[in-house]
Amino acid sequence: MGEIDLLRAENRELKALVTKLLARIEDLEARLKQNSGNSSKPPSTDLGRKRKPPVGPSGRKPGGQPGHEGRTREQVPAEEVDAVEDRDPEACGTCREPLGDQPRLDACIRQVTETPAFKAFVQEFRLWRKRCPKCGQTTRGEMPKGAPTGAFGPKLQARIAVLGGRFRLTRRETRAIAKDLFGVRISVGSVQACCEAVSAATAATAETIHAEVKRAEVVHADETGFGRCGEDRMWLWVAATEDAEAFRLLPGRGREQAKDLLGEAFSGTLHRDRWKPYEQFKQASHQLCHSHIRRDFQAMLESGGETGTQGAMLKLASDRAFHLWHQFERGEIDRPALIRKMKPIQTEIRRRLVTLRDGPGTTKKARGTAGDLLRQWDALWTYVESEGAVPSNNSKQIAGGGTWVCGWVGAAMPTRGLRC
Repeated sequence: MGEIDLLRAENRELKALVTKLLARIEDLEARLKQNSGNSSKPPSTDLGRKRKPPVGPSGRKPGGQPGHEGRTREQVPAEEVDAVEDRDPEACGTCREPLGDQPRLDACIRQVTETPAFKAFVQEFRLWRKRCPKCGQTTRGEMPKGAPTGAFGPKLQARIAVLGGRFRLTRRETRAIAKDLFGVRISVGSVQACCEAVSAATAATAETIHAEVKRAEVVHADETGFGRCGEDRMWLWVAATEDAEAFRLLPGRGREQAKDLLGEAFSGTLHRDRWKPYEQFKQASHQLCHSHIRRDFQAMLESGGETGTQGAMLKLASDRAFHLWHQFERGEIDRPALIRKMKPIQTEIRRRLVTLRDGPGTTKKARGTAGDLLRQWDALWTYVESEGAVPSNNSKQIAGGGTWVCGWVGAAMPTRGLRC
């Protein structure tokens, strides 16, 4: 091989390296631009958030303006009032004439809400021992049937578990609240024991809720990071219906955890994001969350160039799709009209995704996102024709006015402190 051939080979290697490095730079720059508005990152991770500039004086008086509908605090219903005190005037406010025998006219009702003095109720059981006059053996008294076996009753245990599970306080924070608000002296170890006792007591109910969710016709699923438990990286998985929520706190974010959440053979309508483990449910009808996808469009829009142009147009098309859906929800259009009016929007979105996927001037990330959306094209539009499906996985889209039951299933009430 001559010198020219060597130089050509070296040139090809350098070109390949430059292409690889440019792609790497593009990927890193895209990551730097990620925030809660263009990715799945939570708002708490946004850096350098700018505050809105202060608004200058308007020249109007502070408070409600003329014509503004006033609002007052709703009064507690009479049946929920704990004490009533009648207050009569003693004398006329003008001439000071005594009013003791005058009939009452009307009452101005003022309600004051106060918390009671929190003091833990401590019950002492004295288990006496007695000697048998016949055989001489001694026997000690027993605790009443149903009495707690430990030092803390079920209501206190439940409140402690709620502080750690629902409000995610650390064991030490829970201990401090128990002492400061309830006057209960409790160790960190006992806080943990209370959480474990509540988890065991509610396990059967939680499993019943979980089984109901697995059988549901329409389910919304999602997962999020939930700290560490020992050496394991934990993920909180949730499957929600109109009537129930089942949580699973699991060490992983893969196919096995998704099957644990939804069961081996889930066959209902599954609302989800584009996380691949959900695709294993082949018998299910899938609906991708358009709120997630709008963030992808926003990220494209912010990329500039051809990607930015297509991203901007895709977001406008998404706006029109959501507008039609809201019209359908309000009863302004029926299902056939929704299907008919969605067709041109679907055509435009598909055309622009193809442009992003195949266009030489688009970013690598945009090409990947567009290709994945085209691969799962049918799962984008299940809600258009299927009863019960909605375009978003947000909770406000899930709730149908029913009573929500939260099932802390299995390890979802952690038996080891995640944030101690």
